[in-house]
Amino acid sequence: MLSTRQKQLLARLIESEQFMTVEFLAKWLEVSAKTVRNDLDTLASFLEGRDSLLQRVPGKGVQLVTDNEEKLLESLELTDSLLDREVQLTMISLYLLLNNKVTIQDVADEFFLSRTSVQHLLREVEELFDQYNLQLSKEVRKGLFVYGTERSKRKAVFYWLTRQGTNLDTLSRWLAIASAEQELAEEWIDICEQERGVAYSEDSRPALAIYLIWWKRRVDGMHIVFVPKKQRIANPVSGGVATYLNQLSTDQALRVNEENFIHQIFDQIKVVKYKFEANDLDHYQKEYTFCRYLIDQISSILQVNLSADRKLNNDLIYHVKAAFLRIEEGTEIDNPYTEEIKIRFRAIYEMVHQITLDIGYRLIAAEVAYLTMHISSALERSNSKRYLPNVIVVCTTGLATSSILMTKLEHIEPGFNLLRIVHSQELEQELDPEEIDFILTTSKQAAPNISDIKTYRVSPLLLDDEKAKIQHEAHKIVNRKQLQRFNQVYQQPRSVVPTLFDEQIHYHKSQDWYEAIALAAQPLLQAGYIKQGYIQEMIMSVERNGTYMVFLPKVAFVHAHPDNVLKEGISMTIFDEELVFGSKNPEKVKIIIVLAIKESHNQDFLQLYRYLENPEVFHQLLNDRKEKWRKKN
Repeated sequence: MLSTRQKQLLARLIESEQFMTVEFLAKWLEVSAKTVRNDLDTLASFLEGRDSLLQRVPGKGVQLVTDNEEKLLESLELTDSLLDREVQLTMISLYLLLNNKVTIQDVADEFFLSRTSVQHLLREVEELFDQYNLQLSKEVRKGLFVYGTERSKRKAVFYWLTRQGTNLDTLSRWLAIASAEQELAEEWIDICEQERGVAYSEDSRPALAIYLIWWKRRVDGMHIVFVPKKQRIANPVSGGVATYLNQLSTDQALRVNEENFIHQIFDQIKVVKYKFEANDLDHYQKEYTFCRYLIDQISSILQVNLSADRKLNNDLIYHVKAAFLRIEEGTEIDNPYTEEIKIRFRAIYEMVHQITLDIGYRLIAAEVAYLTMHISSALERSNSKRYLPNVIVVCTTGLATSSILMTKLEHIEPGFNLLRIVHSQELEQELDPEEIDFILTTSKQAAPNISDIKTYRVSPLLLDDEKAKIQHEAHKIVNRKQLQRFNQVYQQPRSVVPTLFDEQIHYHKSQDWYEAIALAAQPLLQAGYIKQGYIQEMIMSVERNGTYMVFLPKVAFVHAHPDNVLKEGISMTIFDEELVFGSKNPEKVKIIIVLAIKESHNQDFLQLYRYLENPEVFHQLLNDRKEKWRKKN
């Protein structure tokens, strides 16, 4: 596995025909000499078995010796898709499933790996196969074989084929797809879209075409699937697929099973538009009931009518149909936006998770995030002003200035409750801190006693960076108010002390938010709960998303993608003084909570939120901190 920097280093070595010193390479890459030496060690292992080696001569430097530069350059392109270890394992798994008989050497050659590396990777591949009740067998002088039911093999291929990052061009090469096969598969997809009244996403169609080609080859070879009766429906597919099956065999059982299987495949493909009302489709009744309950519950909690939103109803049902099939098949979906959804729309995310859990559906984080996206879109369409920030506009220059500014503000999402426009002299008497979320002003001067209320100075023309800043603030306030409302409705006990992984609160000094996150994560890192990369990812998340994760005043809940989480745990750190947290719309923060959570089912976030939302608890924590600090010093 090569990092981007290591690939740059290898590319430079390929281009050069002379020795280069470590110091020169370090200066070129803008890293330390020690880092370059470590990268060169990694490259030496990478080049093993590729007819190449690194020649390192003291006093002269390092030079690449190879007989096949072209092959090395190809390997660099291939590693673009293999930088993600999960993608690499997925591609190797697909290679084994799509080819009847391969050897370890075949895998090594195909993926530019040494035989030793393949041996190590196959252990992880076996774990992937185990999720689908498949078994990888290594037979002497014969090679590698995958054993399992036809249905298990098809499920695995479909899931891995449709995963983000899977290289479809490579799969097409492995299958040696003929143009006639490609045309037939695309014709079947077109017919299916017409009959179902849908349009599949452009990203989904190529993967679906490859799958249908592979599926047809399996059926042609009489590798037949079995679909349980409870999962079958009447008249599942027609058009091209049904015609092909009727021509292939007169066996009624074969046709019923294969038609239902392909029907389920089509049900799991991402849809970008549809013609039919989902609740009118006979085989969508269970999904309709589920979605209506979810919509009604969220409407009740937020006191917003989402039930009349037909688009939300249809979008949810189409998605949930595929989600239920994934649950039945034991497969999972990718959602590249999961972590950002948890941060930006935490309130809706927690509602969806809790409501679906209450009715017996334990959805993975990616599924919860997709449902959250649908519902958040509907909330914006509803034009409800219930949770919008309350804003006062201070305008000092005249009617024209206030008029153009108000017009600009009216076109910003999610919007504002504009309480009134005032002159700077009127601001103090108009001010009610309990009523106002933030102030917008065109004036350089602010009233002397408004330091506790955020104030944004803007141009009447509302420049792009100003617009982005107040939009961020508005979304953040909406999220906080919705989360507060959800907490009130569910009325969970607030006095329950949350479970921290080491059962203690940590204390530190820092005025740098980068350092503060690293300090707050240190207990989890030292105890082996997270990898070092988790800290950098949390910092990058704050840089990318802003300060949405400050869900409570002066409390930041930070987390990142669970890839670098080894064990689930939570750490709380109180800082001696408030620090300015984040670069984009910074917040004053006193407490940083690091959430090392692998899945959506962990209730510790809400438990902590409810615990710290209680002002008495919050102030008691800070007073305890002061007392401990006083005794220590």
